[in-house]
Amino acid sequence: MKRLFGLIGITYLATLTAVFYFESPAFIAAAITAAALGALGIYKRFRSDRYMFKTFLTAGVSVALALVSIFLYQNYYISPIVNNYSDKEISAEGYLCEEKTVKENSVEYLIQTTAINGKPVRAKIRYIGKSETDVNEFDCVELNVKVRAETSSKNIGHRVFLCAVESSPDCIKATGESRFSPYKYAIWARKAMRKAIGRLMTHDSASISRAVLLGDKYALSGSVRDSFTKTGTSYLIVVSGLHLSVALALVTGIINKFTRRRIPLCIGSIAVIICFSALTGFNYSVLRAAIAVIIYQIGRIILRNSDPLNSLGFAALAITITNPCAVGDLGLIMSFSATMGIILWADKIVIYTTKPLKKHRLPKRINKAAYFIINAAAVSVSASLWIMPISVIAFGRISPLVVLISFFTEPIASLILVLSLVCAVTYLFQLTPVITYLLAYIDDLMCRLIIVINDFFAKQPVTFIRINGRIIYIWLAAAAILVIIGCAIKAKKRYAVISINIMFALTLILTAFSYLTADASSRIRVYRSGGEIGVEVRKENNISLLCAGGRRSNAKRINEDIIDCGGEIDNLIIPNADNYSSLLPEISDDFNIINLITGEGSADLVGFSASKEPFVIGDGTIQRIRLNASAEVTVIGAGGAVYQYIENEGSAVLLIPRRANIDKLPEEYRCADRVILDGIPKNIGLIDCDDLIYTGASNSFYTEKLEELRSQGKSITVLTGDGETEI
Repeated sequence: MKRLFGLIGITYLATLTAVFYFESPAFIAAAITAAALGALGIYKRFRSDRYMFKTFLTAGVSVALALVSIFLYQNYYISPIVNNYSDKEISAEGYLCEEKTVKENSVEYLIQTTAINGKPVRAKIRYIGKSETDVNEFDCVELNVKVRAETSSKNIGHRVFLCAVESSPDCIKATGESRFSPYKYAIWARKAMRKAIGRLMTHDSASISRAVLLGDKYALSGSVRDSFTKTGTSYLIVVSGLHLSVALALVTGIINKFTRRRIPLCIGSIAVIICFSALTGFNYSVLRAAIAVIIYQIGRIILRNSDPLNSLGFAALAITITNPCAVGDLGLIMSFSATMGIILWADKIVIYTTKPLKKHRLPKRINKAAYFIINAAAVSVSASLWIMPISVIAFGRISPLVVLISFFTEPIASLILVLSLVCAVTYLFQLTPVITYLLAYIDDLMCRLIIVINDFFAKQPVTFIRINGRIIYIWLAAAAILVIIGCAIKAKKRYAVISINIMFALTLILTAFSYLTADASSRIRVYRSGGEIGVEVRKENNISLLCAGGRRSNAKRINEDIIDCGGEIDNLIIPNADNYSSLLPEISDDFNIINLITGEGSADLVGFSASKEPFVIGDGTIQRIRLNASAEVTVIGAGGAVYQYIENEGSAVLLIPRRANIDKLPEEYRCADRVILDGIPKNIGLIDCDDLIYTGASNSFYTEKLEELRSQGKSITVLTGDGETEI
């Protein structure tokens, strides 16, 4: 097998991804069974191939090892930390292991512990403080705070399993000691470059420049982030292999001016790769490219050619063997997928599309320019098409024009990266001030240009289209059928071209169908997100979110589903901070919240997490809020709980929070067409409604209570797993 590392690494990564995101054992078993049956069928078709049995055996062993590794990692490494310390007051010792992230009204620290409650424990805690302290990177600290389990898949992918929010300014204290780490110099350089860019450029342009060069997207305004998301070009403001390759090309071009000897050039390239990776915080997307390029450079030193797929597979193993949950960072999956597309398709697209050029003898300059444009387009098309299925599955949306938009924006982003890097370095070392300011002016113009292009395309009706679940599975089923047919008939190049055209046409048809059949009426969507309730009220782009609770990837769906709301959430209601504020910091980062409402006991924590002063609903308070032209909600504070009575197009829905006392709820709000609840109050009989939606825990106690209600003639819809329903 010529591509052993490629086969093992990609199979290993794909299995980890399936297990992490599709947590159902039944789904995983069904997927593995289907894959095994498909492999058996292909093997019988190609049984004369002496390498086929070894290939299937290697893939099977890789799948088994991936399943074992993630099971052991989750149950014997993550679970003990979460189970022992989650929802408890702890006293931890450790040090600040990453640059603190300063936001408008809060600051986020990442703390690597050395001991918890006096016992040696190595764990990362994400700590959100109300204001910046004098604690700096790699300072030793003491932390006394109540922690909870981390819910963000991305943070879990970076080994952050616990998080905490400041309850007192004394929660974190510096001990006066500091740990030495070479990474400290990378953080210092990152800060200096960020400051230099801020002084050379206008605010919006500087924020784009920092995002492209350093991956610092927190400074971007909500409207700018929203336009990049809608056009599908968010990868341009997330540092990845594209950015590493541009920076490497710039530096190696400079080294080539002094020497063309192979060994100095390779060593210099590896040094640049390590420095750039550290500068960008060892982002997984950069690490993937860094490992692959280092393998290539080492191969040049020892006079061996490295296969791109083998390098990609080796990178997958290097990242995930020690941390199987690294796949929680979706950027890692998309980076590997895009690179696979480029490796497998880009050259073939170039060869196929340049055939007409070879038949005509064009001038050298025109021919060279044509090849450059075709190659850039082939890379963009390959990467975009391979990322598209992941985007559709993960976010339920598609950007049909992403290839066209990328064709315009990728060269501009590359130019911004080069100009920003040169400007920052020359400014810090005070080299040629005139040239520095001239380049900064050009950089500023390029940043403005990329904002204008994204804004223009983001406003077009077909740029961003949400795809419903059934359409997603039709698309995936069609792709799988074409692949199986291709394998069965030993397809040649012509079949591949036909298949691509079929899938492209199917994509356009399904996208148009989804767009034309979109429901413009006001509707209510209920999510089950880790036991808590998530309720979204939407009319076109007008969105209100009632509750924002949940854990891990299930809860993530709520945030992703509202991405097309124009960057604003009209109303966000948090009944209580304990169960329903886990998504609040992320939502407030990504969206502008117009009205924030919460209960009396949660006002401080909710306001702090959202960096916004909330409207407080106290006991005895009744507040009517217009959600859109067809819906309004009455928020009622009673008995220490916050109820929500939603009236939408002639129907009434009552939202009951956990541990509610129905006896305290005014009688006029006890009658509803539907009731949504994540617990079962003792006096549930006081509610006049026969249609209940239950989103809470699944255990014997609640199962028994639900059966009692069914015996009383109640119709009960139980949302389990990542279930959701519209009412």
